[in-house]
Amino acid sequence: MSKPKSYERLLHWYPRDWRARYGEGFSALLEDSYAQDMSRRAQASIARAGLVERARETGLVGVPASSNDRLLSGSQLVLCGWSLFMVAGAMFAKCTEHWGVSIDSSHRTLASIGDRAVHWAGAAGMVLVLSAGLFVFPALLGLLRNAGWSRVRRSVLRSVSVLSLALLLTSAMTIWAQFLSNHQRNGGLAVYEVVFLLCSVALAAAIVTVTSTVISVTRQLELSRRTLLVLSNTALVVTFSMAMVTVGTVTWWASEAVYAPQFLSHNMGGGLFPSSNTLPPTLVLAGLLMVLGLWSALSGVRRLVPGLRTNITPALQRDDGH
Repeated sequence: MSKPKSYERLLHWYPRDWRARYGEGFSALLEDSYAQDMSRRAQASIARAGLVERARETGLVGVPASSNDRLLSGSQLVLCGWSLFMVAGAMFAKCTEHWGVSIDSSHRTLASIGDRAVHWAGAAGMVLVLSAGLFVFPALLGLLRNAGWSRVRRSVLRSVSVLSLALLLTSAMTIWAQFLSNHQRNGGLAVYEVVFLLCSVALAAAIVTVTSTVISVTRQLELSRRTLLVLSNTALVVTFSMAMVTVGTVTWWASEAVYAPQFLSHNMGGGLFPSSNTLPPTLVLAGLLMVLGLWSALSGVRRLVPGLRTNITPALQRDDGH
């Protein structure tokens, strides 16, 4: 591969607007600085800087100056956290298949409360996220009417492709699972575990890709202050629902660990932790994703609150004036 081609590939780590503004000069700088082949370390450093620049452009890193930018970037951080919760929720659903038969009815109350909290809070969060999407749909139509399709086509088509593949694999696995016993679906059949892992990776990749596309497209929309306030308040409620999902997961997990540890030990990937049969890898990974997702959402809330205060301060001042 020629050096100009190599430098051009490195530039793709940076966002489009950055490349349009600085790409030519940066490419010339790389060509002057690296007369010989560029080292792997230098390539990794440039790629890392490009990813940071992409995150900064979307407002996910750094502190936005304007109130509206705070509201938008804060809402997007909550969305990133919710995407992690979607992956974790799918894992939790897998771990809790037929859990009711594993525990005596006299000890089932606490686990049942936790399980219901996860499902109800998760469903509420999903409805809120979809409602927020519908709320910004008119702005999306405005972007497309103004020849904006060419700016988002690549990312949208990539998301559709990855999501379609994930849904196809998941549907095939679901059909296959109907012909397997409960034991085979939960660690008794190694091939099924491998397929389940592949489907999980595909689903996670689809969620990450779709979330990235949503953030990229949203940054190009002209959103009114009112729309941003609606999105921000929705993000606050979604964060609360994520906290409820986390509490419900911990409650169910603790109850099963005390009263039905054998159920957890026979779960997907169970037995890999010799010190305890109450830590199935799938559930451990789901818990870690929830912690990361909640951290992302709370980081978003920290950005949202100052933006919301900026909106209500003038009203409070007018009230004090009266």
